Amino acid sequence: MKTVFLENYYTFLLVVHLLATFVLIGSMSHNLQGVIAYCRGRFERQALEKRNARIFFWSYLVCYVIGCIIYPTYRVYMRPYFDPQLPWATGLFEVKEHWGALATAMLLVYYLLRKQFQPSEDRSKLALYIPLCFLLNIIVWYKVIIGVWLTILKGSWS
Repeated sequence: MKTVFLENYYTFLLVVHLLATFVLIGSMSHNLQGVIAYCRGRFERQALEKRNARIFFWSYLVCYVIGCIIYPTYRVYMRPYFDPQLPWATGLFEVKEHWGALATAMLLVYYLLRKQFQPSEDRSKLALYIPLCFLLNIIVWYKVIIGVWLTILKGSWS
């Protein structure tokens, strides 16, 4: 019988991963609201937007690390289930993971950029900051939707 790293804690870690995802979605969506305000020339809530960017960054890292921890169990027990029955689901998961790795690098740039500038004073950096925020939101929402959908698919086929 195979033993996978932290296999006995898979369900607990999956629930923690989900809860961290709730924090992530809330913080990134609120961060996006602040960035949309910047597009409209409104800069009165910069401190709140900066705090949401910080929470966005750290909650993403927590989700990413927990995802890396539970991935071996997924790989051993879930992927063999999807491969023969739903091969397209495996493809969606792999695309989700590749976008997640790219988003990690982009989020680091986003976070470091936000730490070093005030949007109302240095508007030239908004040309990079705003598109990064939109792109990160799209990627994370894609990851969340696909992750939840695959979890539901497995539950409906067991």
